[in-house]
Amino acid sequence: MKGRIKTIINARKAALKLLECKLTGRRIPVRVSLLITKYCNLRCFYCYAKDTLDNKDIKEPSLDDLKNIVDQIYDCGCRWINILGGEPLIRNDAGEFIDYAHNKGMLLEITTNGFFIRQKIEALKKVDHLCVSLDGDKEANDKSRGKDSFEKIIDGIKFAVENGLRVRVHATLCKRTMAEKSLSFLSDFCKSYNIKFNYSENGLPGIEELDPDFLLTEEETLNFYKQYRKLKKQGYPIVSSDVAVDYVAQWPLKNITTIYRKDLPEIKSDTYYPCMLGRNQCFISSNGDVYPCTKKWGYGKNIYEVGFKEAWEYLAGLDCVACKELGTIEQSVILGLNPKAILNAILNFS
Repeated sequence: MKGRIKTIINARKAALKLLECKLTGRRIPVRVSLLITKYCNLRCFYCYAKDTLDNKDIKEPSLDDLKNIVDQIYDCGCRWINILGGEPLIRNDAGEFIDYAHNKGMLLEITTNGFFIRQKIEALKKVDHLCVSLDGDKEANDKSRGKDSFEKIIDGIKFAVENGLRVRVHATLCKRTMAEKSLSFLSDFCKSYNIKFNYSENGLPGIEELDPDFLLTEEETLNFYKQYRKLKKQGYPIVSSDVAVDYVAQWPLKNITTIYRKDLPEIKSDTYYPCMLGRNQCFISSNGDVYPCTKKWGYGKNIYEVGFKEAWEYLAGLDCVACKELGTIEQSVILGLNPKAILNAILNFS
């Protein structure tokens, strides 16, 4: 109960900052996704951070580096931090970093592959929300995330639930994971353990070159989300809001996944939701580069060279306006304070 009250308090702080963005029109980095390590024990080929994995030319951030980054983003208005990697729990000092961010009073979430949940369970009890990556049943998951990874991930999820953590399962949507048996597995598994789950497409530029059979066609995507929405109506614990899912089906530009400023004269303003990534959210890679989102990985300045404030201000020059990717849409409608999306978030994450 004490942990739940603290989560509500921290969420309120983040919500007030979002409201400040809305009322003043200021760009405030309310939510920051911070990659605290370049290392990972898995090799998912669709990983947007793969350019830094085990790159000997990239220095691993020290604990003091990470604390300094937290101080900088907090001073700029961040009240919601998502800890990523690599695999964040692979760091020996991951618990110390969680403590530091926790003591700042920020809403704290962490995204992990689940392998090290048992070892880091005490530190994870201070996290407001735990997201575990799992790409479906064993066949679908292991094809994407590595042989025999399925059992390790499942064990981590079960252990987290046993210890009272708030858990969400995140699956990457592709031809492998859209299969009916894979979706059915995730739906039944999450329902049986009373945990939430969601799917999101991969936003890595050039992914189709790495695997031509990875991405769904537009028709396949729409059919999947019809089934997805149907399962939610049937009571399965899907966290994606109806607002975001319906938006995918009503996307105004056929065969185009990003709306740019130049496209706006041809599009009605009520047919798209403005993207909030780069406006009140950003990513900081393990080498200190500040990026707006995974699709714009590589667009930005380095926090160690210019400081966070200047790196954040640089993102004001983005030419993109909206994006057809469910994870991005979901974040945008929540961070943009869409009433239905906010209600959905409160019901599913508090």
